Amino acid sequence: MRNATEQEIQKTIIDYLRLKHYVVFKHHSTGSTIRDSKPVFFKYGDRGIADIIACSTKGTFVAVEVKKKGGKPSPEQLDFLERVNRAGGLGILAYDLETVVTKVEELARRDV
Repeated sequence: MRNATEQEIQKTIIDYLRLKHYVVFKHHSTGSTIRDSKPVFFKYGDRGIADIIACSTKGTFVAVEVKKKGGKPSPEQLDFLERVNRAGGLGILAYDLETVVTKVEELARRDV
């Protein structure tokens, strides 16, 4: 079986969180786009913001940084997840859906 792309993993995670009634936002953090066949770079935004931002039904802020198998998060991405965790949210580094399912189930037990 082939390895899933980051986009495929992100989609499964977003679908799962929506199934669990989370409010979900997909953050596009590339810092650039293509217009008229030329790259255009954004001069705003913070580095390291997670790919998926969500809020649980109990109001917990959730940030998920998604990497494909073998992918490595940047120091800024790890710092963002740590700041979310220190602030009382749930910062997750996920290489697959199962990691998110486990963390969301733990959160649900904690929020009871």
